[in-house]
Amino acid sequence: MFARTRKSLGSILLAAILTLGAFAVLATAGGAQGPHTAIASLAASPATSSVASAAPSVSAVAPTTATSSNAASAMASAAFAAAHAQGIKPNVVLPPRPSATAQQLSVARQAGVVSPLYTGSPAPMGLAYYGLSAGPHGSVVGTVLNTTRLVATVNANATGIRAADLFQSSPDSYGIQLNAVVTNVTLFGTPGYSFWTQNVVEFYPDSGLLVLITNVWNFSGGALSSNVFYQHGPHGVQVGTTFYYAEVIVPFAVTYPFNLRLYLNSTLVNGRDSVHFATTLSSPTNPSENFAAPYDEVIFNSIAAGGAPLTQPANYTANGLSYNPLGLTDDYELIFGGPGGGSQSTLFAADATLGLGYWTGTHYAAVPSAYSYGGETGETVTGANIAWNDAPSGVPAPGITTYGTMTTGPSILTGLWNAGAPKGSYPVTLHVVPTNAFNVFSPATGWSSNLTVSELAVAPELETHTVYLIPGNYTLETELSDYAPVTRTLHVHGPVTVSYSLTPNRAYGVYTPLWAFSNAQVAALSSSGSGTPSSPYVIVNNQYGTIGSEFGLYNDYTFPVYPAVFFYGTSASTEFYQPPSFATSTNTFQYPGAYLPATNDLQYWFWNVTHLSVVGASNISGWFGATAYYPAVFDTFSVIFYEGGHNLVASNVFGSEGQGLLMFSGGSYFGALNVGGGNNTVWGNTFLEATAPSSTLALMPGASGLGLELAENNDLVYNNYFDTPTTAWLLPLNLYSGSPEFFTDAFNIHPQAASMVHYAAGFPLVPLTGSILGTTTQGGNFWWDYGLAFNPYNGANNPYGKLPYTEAASTLLVYIYGPSYYYASYLYPGGDNAPLLPYSIYLVTVAGVHLPNGLTWGAQITDSSGTLLDDLPASVAVYYVWLPSGSYNYTVSAPTGWSASSTGSFTVSGASTLVLIGFSVASGYVPLTFSETGLPSGTMWSVKVWGSSSALEWSAGSSLVFAVAAGTLHFYVQPVTGYTASPTYGSFLVASSPLSAAVTFT
Repeated sequence: MFARTRKSLGSILLAAILTLGAFAVLATAGGAQGPHTAIASLAASPATSSVASAAPSVSAVAPTTATSSNAASAMASAAFAAAHAQGIKPNVVLPPRPSATAQQLSVARQAGVVSPLYTGSPAPMGLAYYGLSAGPHGSVVGTVLNTTRLVATVNANATGIRAADLFQSSPDSYGIQLNAVVTNVTLFGTPGYSFWTQNVVEFYPDSGLLVLITNVWNFSGGALSSNVFYQHGPHGVQVGTTFYYAEVIVPFAVTYPFNLRLYLNSTLVNGRDSVHFATTLSSPTNPSENFAAPYDEVIFNSIAAGGAPLTQPANYTANGLSYNPLGLTDDYELIFGGPGGGSQSTLFAADATLGLGYWTGTHYAAVPSAYSYGGETGETVTGANIAWNDAPSGVPAPGITTYGTMTTGPSILTGLWNAGAPKGSYPVTLHVVPTNAFNVFSPATGWSSNLTVSELAVAPELETHTVYLIPGNYTLETELSDYAPVTRTLHVHGPVTVSYSLTPNRAYGVYTPLWAFSNAQVAALSSSGSGTPSSPYVIVNNQYGTIGSEFGLYNDYTFPVYPAVFFYGTSASTEFYQPPSFATSTNTFQYPGAYLPATNDLQYWFWNVTHLSVVGASNISGWFGATAYYPAVFDTFSVIFYEGGHNLVASNVFGSEGQGLLMFSGGSYFGALNVGGGNNTVWGNTFLEATAPSSTLALMPGASGLGLELAENNDLVYNNYFDTPTTAWLLPLNLYSGSPEFFTDAFNIHPQAASMVHYAAGFPLVPLTGSILGTTTQGGNFWWDYGLAFNPYNGANNPYGKLPYTEAASTLLVYIYGPSYYYASYLYPGGDNAPLLPYSIYLVTVAGVHLPNGLTWGAQITDSSGTLLDDLPASVAVYYVWLPSGSYNYTVSAPTGWSASSTGSFTVSGASTLVLIGFSVASGYVPLTFSETGLPSGTMWSVKVWGSSSALEWSAGSSLVFAVAAGTLHFYVQPVTGYTASPTYGSFLVASSPLSAAVTFT
């Protein structure tokens, strides 16, 4: 279903949308982005590239055995902050999961063996060796295994691996990681250091973009000291003292099927500990997609001044007996997860064989035992079932004769070979009506103690009717909102077929999300209608309690797993009428569950959807928690329309918990840009900043929410109320290419009576009439920051509120996959040419009388309660202000030498108003008057006056008056073309009497 030839995503990543407070200091434009490169030619054999040597004068951080329950979380937080400060994209930050809790550490000490730290989905899924294997009578045996080389293989079959997750910047994206801890590294002659090394592939199938990334983290318990490396590869960057990364782009589009191998090699280079990262890629169907590169390395500063070179390299260690100093497991793991940044990906199709091998000294062999999930990695996936089998010799890699299989199904966390699970897996074919029901699988009996007890399977018809399960007994609960659930037991000891229908029962209301991937599935969710514009499917759902916690899942970086609404590819006319909150119980088994709200509201996803409306929701607020670790928001919009056209969002209230509504088109690095999306209408909505619950952990900082973001053409946005700190943004770039892109959208209609009725095309049953402010006029939108901050009324002649309205708060920063990022400070091109105001406003003309031109004066205008409305630093005789009817006061500040009534008042009564402020020469100054004869009426002329006791002054007009102080003054009459002045210049001795001078032009 997702095999799309016309739509390509993700080659240019929008790695994060960063929201900062309105007065926060943002990253300096042009700051370091971190290198990335495409390999133009492939190395034939391993080679070492180097950078300047690190100075060995500063001691490295000493190892420590101390740990804390959040040591890894603190490390990750520091890394994200440092990356953000340097303008580095979060997708290259591949953080560890949080450290073991005090309880987990205590249990491990008492048992004498570690336990994998993930206790439920979502988790990094794949193969992992912990130094643990099944013992007699259900016991677990711990061992320590050391090696200098690791290899991971991923043979993705023709159907490949399909992610579909709008929480990601590119919905098709996911990551593959080979991760392990190299132990007993020597720094400056001192052994005993540990470093987590990661060989990572981030893949974007729709565009064919494959990115190679390495990470190195200090797992000894301290910072990554600035002189830890003697040399590193040419693409590498050490980010402060937090982590190291390198990034390389494969120089061609990669397609399924492919065979991927990842290598980690610990070796010595000139007597120093070193880790080499290598990747090979081959295609069984397309030889042009073959690729091999030892693309990165790090060489540690192992030799102390005057010290001897090392003779034995450090080892990769899998330790089943104790946690490492950071409170994590030392293990070998090949896992699938989100595309960096601690993210989560939802897989809707999986078809691959996996191998994880270690070097025995003579050859690679499969790890002695395996689990289906990783223990150190922060990125996670759902929707992949991992099983195991024996392979013929040479499959999937020489020497690796036991391998894993990854197929579509529930992500059940379990031991595999030599760790409790039987061999193989069987297909379970689901013929359930409606086909968009949810299937919750729970392993029943005969499972190891490390197995998760429940897991949610995907909606089966997205890619296939069939999921795969390891042999055993399961409980299957099938459920869907407005239908009675069905529970049954499955005995999976061979292929199984399940067939039954759910019974409609509106008394259940909303207790699951609402997903539809076909028009027929939309009909199954609706209460009426036939799917036509005149008879749309109407989805009216009552929610009588919170949605079950199996849908309130999130990973350790608080990326949620399931949206409330997920429609893909539907075209039937559909109306979500007054949808509920979709509040779900927050699942607390995962860190940092204790710090999150007890309930969270799930989000809306609409992908390649047309002719759909969301109307009358009283509170759309989305998910709290996505900024628990660093000041970034990774697609936390409450409602997302991706590649969707001819849709309507009307009369809803958004309580933004970061970002409210996003509408954007597709794009590709390798193909067409701006695919799908546009011609949507956004009318009558209220965008507010939600109040964060008190129980949250480091959530969105105040004054950082965004109401609306657009990156598509021909949308119409009018009659909305924007009260979020950042109101709206029309992107000046394509999200995926990163190239400048000027979208054409309208933010107002021609001003007209609010009683006029409009209809969005295709929605004849949803009249758009009235004003969001209750006034008599409709046109544009209400923007809280239109005009000066202290004058919401001022407009067209105000430099901060001039027409058209454009967002002026620089609170957003967008990173793209390239050497640039952009600040959001405008709706460009375009804007709102008819912004709404809560009152009718009238022109007030404030004019200074009898004051020479060029003198600076000012006036402050307040309302009857004393609230400052405008501050007029007038340097002209006339100033314009827009105000509603009412009584106002003003205070005048006169220029030197002049005086005026310091205070006064005026009234605006439903019409334009003129306010005259008379100026006269102040006490202590002498009026000096020049008058002219001989010039035609209206001809401008001027005189300059200066002297030791008076600043330079000038004026123009038929009669010029200066306020001068006692002393000697000089004057000069400026020439007028075609005339001669007499006198041209002269002097005055000013005492205390008024002075005058006549100037004749001939």
